[in-house]
Amino acid sequence: MTDEQSADNVVEFPETEGQARRRHRRLWLIGVAGALVLLGILGAVLYFSPVLAIQQIKVTGADLLEQSHAEELVEPVIGEPLPQVGQRTVEDLVAGEPAVDTVRVHAEPPNSLSVEIVEHQPVAMVPEGEGHVLYSARGEALATLSEERASTYQLPSVSSAEDVSDPEVFDAITSVLGTLPEPIRTRMESASAETVDSVTLQLADGRTVLWGNADKGAQKAQVLEALLNVPENEEAPIQEFDVSTPARPVTR
Repeated sequence: MTDEQSADNVVEFPETEGQARRRHRRLWLIGVAGALVLLGILGAVLYFSPVLAIQQIKVTGADLLEQSHAEELVEPVIGEPLPQVGQRTVEDLVAGEPAVDTVRVHAEPPNSLSVEIVEHQPVAMVPEGEGHVLYSARGEALATLSEERASTYQLPSVSSAEDVSDPEVFDAITSVLGTLPEPIRTRMESASAETVDSVTLQLADGRTVLWGNADKGAQKAQVLEALLNVPENEEAPIQEFDVSTPARPVTR
């Protein structure tokens, strides 16, 4: 039998269903692996590419923080590839600013970055020189503003030297002011305390609120809000609200 005759006698069996599945699976895996490699290469190129270099930064949310200063703080990322600049990078740049609580960073390809600054809420102000220092509910100094600008925040003043010099007393005052809903806090003229258990608030209309300590703050705030909404009796006007025991408030 010749070689040609032997070749003619070779029987080729059809591919089984299992073999076909394995072949298709191998081809699929090869295709996926190739696509992942290409994506990895593309990602690496974009990550370092000057094509995506940041050219513009839009900063919003700055209030206590001067807008121009906020823009200066994030300026170092100009020219950096957009994919390399994230939340942590910008947080590190503004970390030294007490007014800043956090930031929200959004990439706007190909060359812009949006930075939203979220500031701490000021709840009190203390006169200092020709201006005022604004404080958070945690008793932390946030910013020093001119008297004119500070007045726009409608914050109660803590002007007693004893209140400011005693950290525990001052923290109790700011904690209480932080508990108040903003519509009520803006009605306050000042706040003071001799001890952490004797916080007293003065309304802009001259009436007094005996608050006590910082405990049960939310409950006291609800009671005070309800009392302030009661129509005034002109024949027997209320001059003092005592919510130190919120379950048994007293008016005088």
